[in-house]
Amino acid sequence: MATLAANDAYLSFNGVDVSGYWTGNADYSASNSTNETTSGSGVDHVQREPGLNDHSMSFSVTYDTANLGTIRSALEVGTKGTLVYGPEGNTVGLPKFECSMILTAASVSQTISKEHVMWELEFEAAAEPTATIEGGDTF
Repeated sequence: MATLAANDAYLSFNGVDVSGYWTGNADYSASNSTNETTSGSGVDHVQREPGLNDHSMSFSVTYDTANLGTIRSALEVGTKGTLVYGPEGNTVGLPKFECSMILTAASVSQTISKEHVMWELEFEAAAEPTATIEGGDTF
């Protein structure tokens, strides 16, 4: 099995490419909230059916004072915009996630060792994605 060891991820939100500022982890999650459908007497186990799908994403970007105005304008909490993520970059044929998402949290993290200051960002899906990695969608 081939494994990917690269840092060529493509990340953009609300039309602002933040790929060059990405640092730390990029965490993408697809989930399904199941519905409990257990009924009847004498049932010994819970029964469930698939429910609604959901997607979330979180990642950190470097706090760059030279580009702070551009980055900050796209990273205001409550902003709804299109998030595009490509774990291998954004070249034609590579895996792609694209979805209207809401920026639900943005915090600034700074270490005492003065390595770098970064924005820690969390997003939740606002609608059904137009492209998913698990669905085989590509750029």
